[in-house]
Amino acid sequence: MIAIDDLHFGYGRNALYQGFSAQVRQPGIYGLFGRNGSGKSTLLKLLCGLLTPWAGRMQVLGQVPRERAADFLAGICIVPEEFHLPNLTTGQLADTQGVFYPRFSKALFGEYLAELEVPTASRFEAMSLGQKKKAAIAFALATGTPLLLMDEPTNGLDIVGRGQFRRLVQRPEHAERAVLISTHQAHDLESILSHIWFIDQGQLALSARMADLAGVLRTGVAGGEQDLPAAQDLLYQERIGQQIAYVARHSPSEAQTPAADGSVQLELLYKALSLNRDGMLAALVPAQQTGLSLAQA
Repeated sequence: MIAIDDLHFGYGRNALYQGFSAQVRQPGIYGLFGRNGSGKSTLLKLLCGLLTPWAGRMQVLGQVPRERAADFLAGICIVPEEFHLPNLTTGQLADTQGVFYPRFSKALFGEYLAELEVPTASRFEAMSLGQKKKAAIAFALATGTPLLLMDEPTNGLDIVGRGQFRRLVQRPEHAERAVLISTHQAHDLESILSHIWFIDQGQLALSARMADLAGVLRTGVAGGEQDLPAAQDLLYQERIGQQIAYVARHSPSEAQTPAADGSVQLELLYKALSLNRDGMLAALVPAQQTGLSLAQA
């Protein structure tokens, strides 16, 4: 679905990506993480053909994105972080824009709008920023495109809206599409992600299935230093009041046992990768045979 090989790109004379490579071979919900300025939004724009790579090879849905062929555009949809909606009602948006997407479902669009509590009788000019964001998300989901790109989709949504978003993305009609979500809101999405990409220093530093990470790493909160994992297994720690949150590799005796709840806390993982990148990647290298993919700078 996505094949990127030796991508080079930047702005002006400043290189952002230098030899970036990545692949998406199967449907799923992919979380795209990285520190500010790492190029997450830029990558989404490159994937949908809004920017031209300096060098390297990019294929998305079997085509070159920058050529912007009609059938390519009909198979991809992007929800940017900053967007503008014409001053229409949701029904008018469906009638004027849905025709560009062969798989667009007006019925599903209506269901998503109802779930997100978007006022369908109002024009977008009269809506709040959060309501506009929900409408844009509902439309993107209703396009039925094989590839869906979202840049910080939960920004501007309240707690209820974030829960509604998670439920919609997990509906069965989306099971065969690849959804690539760039976000800093790790806690919002950790329960729905099937894969994680971590970008650092112009490279894809980590690409892994969440299930594989849970078999290699454990995250948690210790009551004190005496309750922390052994020093040789500890990869990251931070104090939270009187407690200590941590990321650790499974000890040899736990190696075949996934985390108790089958998950890894993404906010802790994000911090550990950002602040102890080399240590984290070194710890994960022996686990590549489990399905983890490492591309170190």
